[in-house]
Amino acid sequence: MKPKPKNNALSALPPPFPPPDAASASRAAAANDKPLAVQIVRGGATVAFTSYFLFGFGFLANLVLTRVLAPADFGVFALGAFFFALLNLRPKAGIDQAFAHHPRSDAEASGTLAVLSITTGIASFALALIAAPLLVAFQYAQPVIVVLLALAAVGVSDSVMGIAWVQLDKALLFTRVSLVAAIAFPISYLPAFYLAFNGGGYWALLAQNAAYAALLLLGLWFTARRVLPEIWRVRWTFSKTLARQFLRFGVLAGLATIFATLVYQFDNFLVGTFVGAETLGYYDRAYRIAQWSSILVGSVLTRTAFYAYSRLQNDLARLTKTATMSLWIVTMLAVPIALAIFVSADELVLFLFGAKWLPSVLFLRFLVVYSVLRPLLDDANSLFIAVGHPRRTTIVNIVQAIVIVFAATPLTFQWSAVGTAIGVGITFVAGLAVTYYFVRRTLPDLKLRQAFLVPGIVTIITVALSIPIAQSLRASNLPLVVLLGIEIASVMALYFGLTLLLRPRYTHARAQYVWRLMRNRSISALEDNPIP
Repeated sequence: MKPKPKNNALSALPPPFPPPDAASASRAAAANDKPLAVQIVRGGATVAFTSYFLFGFGFLANLVLTRVLAPADFGVFALGAFFFALLNLRPKAGIDQAFAHHPRSDAEASGTLAVLSITTGIASFALALIAAPLLVAFQYAQPVIVVLLALAAVGVSDSVMGIAWVQLDKALLFTRVSLVAAIAFPISYLPAFYLAFNGGGYWALLAQNAAYAALLLLGLWFTARRVLPEIWRVRWTFSKTLARQFLRFGVLAGLATIFATLVYQFDNFLVGTFVGAETLGYYDRAYRIAQWSSILVGSVLTRTAFYAYSRLQNDLARLTKTATMSLWIVTMLAVPIALAIFVSADELVLFLFGAKWLPSVLFLRFLVVYSVLRPLLDDANSLFIAVGHPRRTTIVNIVQAIVIVFAATPLTFQWSAVGTAIGVGITFVAGLAVTYYFVRRTLPDLKLRQAFLVPGIVTIITVALSIPIAQSLRASNLPLVVLLGIEIASVMALYFGLTLLLRPRYTHARAQYVWRLMRNRSISALEDNPIP
């Protein structure tokens, strides 16, 4: 059974893509040596392992930088990054998504991708040059403008690097990309540490970004040339017709990125502009901690699920099963991480950053809702784009952008950065409501009540029990690291214990399913016996 066509801009167009060529057919045949579920889960496991390594190393490295640099350094960098995200055209053109959705990776498709990617990278840098005097006129500090221009220059490098990245991801070669990132990321911090310990300030943060971009550029292109030889055997060509098709698809997906920039970074603009760079530094560190669930769960899930959804877009039953599994992973991993952050916020900030960063605690407790909702939103957006409905992602982001502008702005004027954080929470709740309205239209057989009811009950009970436990532990004068460890362990134990208590068979069956997929064993048996 295929999903019914929806009345959107894409469905009104004639089929834009010709049949797959011999090269892509060969890759598809090779990919089919293993079931798609095995490829995605095992590839996702590799991505997860590498992402966690990068997260762990980045966490330790940024811990050092946070203790050395001043809050204003992080504030300046965050505000400059907001302006660059606003002007960066490449993600807004949706080129990578359009290429991934396209059935071929031949010379014409690859050449068209390359021209569009590099052109948008150069155009973004030109826009940054034009914007610089305007920011001066609005009396933004010179370091903010320096950050903008430096990130725009790095963006040109990323536009070249991204060509190889998306080729590798489309071929489901997640392991290769992950290996390059795992090598490049630690090395990129060497210039950052040198500058930080020698009074470089925000330049240390810029140096890490630039070094990482350069190393990825070299590593991914070298890898792509070695593992995808069929792409390079012919001369790449640019097709105006295919470029229009890419942009026609990509702009619909890219429009979502424009509004997503407002959703995910407008709060930095509000705090940095109307409160101050130092407060933005505190806010930024709190926001980074609140991102842990998104990094540990959402970034891995979204990247691998997108290609699974793309492959299954015409198989509604398997598509629904895949989406159900994604929701289960989010509720089993992202939610307990968020709860642990909420309960242990004071001890967490004090242990990680030191006493000078304690103002971040208040922001963190408001922003922790981000930890739960962001992976859900990102997974649903990947679904919409993968099945050919990017307009739904755009609509969701438009709603969120409107909410954050009209809710967070007055709240910022009323309650400073705390008001901004409250506005962010309101924004994500509104986005979730609209998102899952569209999810139900895309996957009418998806059982949302089954996915969210028990995790919601478990969350409420876990918070209700964990807060008194944490308060009693604080009165016992335990060492900080011991107190923090007990708080986090108790939250996790409560959440997983209550989940197993309320849904033992369901939880065990899904965990066993993922484990067997990772080991590539007994797949047929699992398909013959569906998960309850």
